[in-house]
Amino acid sequence: MESFYSTSFFLQAGLNMIAMSLTSLQAFTYMDEMAKFLQQMVFSYAQLLHLFFECISAQRLIDHSNRMHEHLINVQWYQTSIRTRKIINIMLIRSRLPCTLTAANMFVISMETFSSIVRTSMSYFTVLRTAQ
Repeated sequence: MESFYSTSFFLQAGLNMIAMSLTSLQAFTYMDEMAKFLQQMVFSYAQLLHLFFECISAQRLIDHSNRMHEHLINVQWYQTSIRTRKIINIMLIRSRLPCTLTAANMFVISMETFSSIVRTSMSYFTVLRTAQ
């Protein structure tokens, strides 16, 4: 999954950040025309929701991966067969590091990433607004 979606996540995150900045700037310039303003704001919120759902899915993967380690620690391994104990041991070693999705191996997609992208997008909007 990581190798298949890594580049896609990177492009979507970057393009979403730029598109939200430009859409917000357009909405700001159309404040006098309510129909165009609302159109730009709805488009901006749709971009925000798209990014949110991508990041929340990746965050859920991280959370479930962390819970797997906790569940393996709490299992009653002493009541299982020797073969199962060996498998539990291997699973414990593997589950120490949580499963994550990255964007082009540059950053991990999570809710923290969502927050960072939105802050950067608003920062770009502010720069564009002052340059206008």
